[in-house]
Amino acid sequence: MNENTNMFRELPAIFHESALIDRFHGFIKGWHVPRMRENMKAEGWGLNVEYFSEILHALRSEIRYRAVVDDLLEVPKGADARDTEAIKRLATGFLKLLFPHALSINDIKIDEFMAYCLNPARLMRATIRKQLHLMDSEYSEAVPEIRCASIT
Repeated sequence: MNENTNMFRELPAIFHESALIDRFHGFIKGWHVPRMRENMKAEGWGLNVEYFSEILHALRSEIRYRAVVDDLLEVPKGADARDTEAIKRLATGFLKLLFPHALSINDIKIDEFMAYCLNPARLMRATIRKQLHLMDSEYSEAVPEIRCASIT
């Protein structure tokens, strides 16, 4: 797939509507996900998938992570609410997965949050914005310059 062309063109017609695509938070580029090989499968002891799934399900309703993201980020005035919400939700998801101990802004380094949570979230939303622009020129490719606040 080429992200500089309309990637949704090959999907069913229902996915050709820009208003629907704008409601997607982000796009995971499958070509960046390594192919599953036999040597990647677990042998012997491993993490129980049902247990891990229950943990993730419990974290879904945990609001402290979103509070950390809200405290860490500065959103420019006039930023598109759908872009802002998408980036915040994606960053919150990354925070839960990668830094489950971070229940306050003091529990995470700003540079790590930017590298592993904010920047990937912005890139995922940027792909959606680019696709929207290709589908409908009414949409701009620009993603709001959401950045980390100066924490004192």
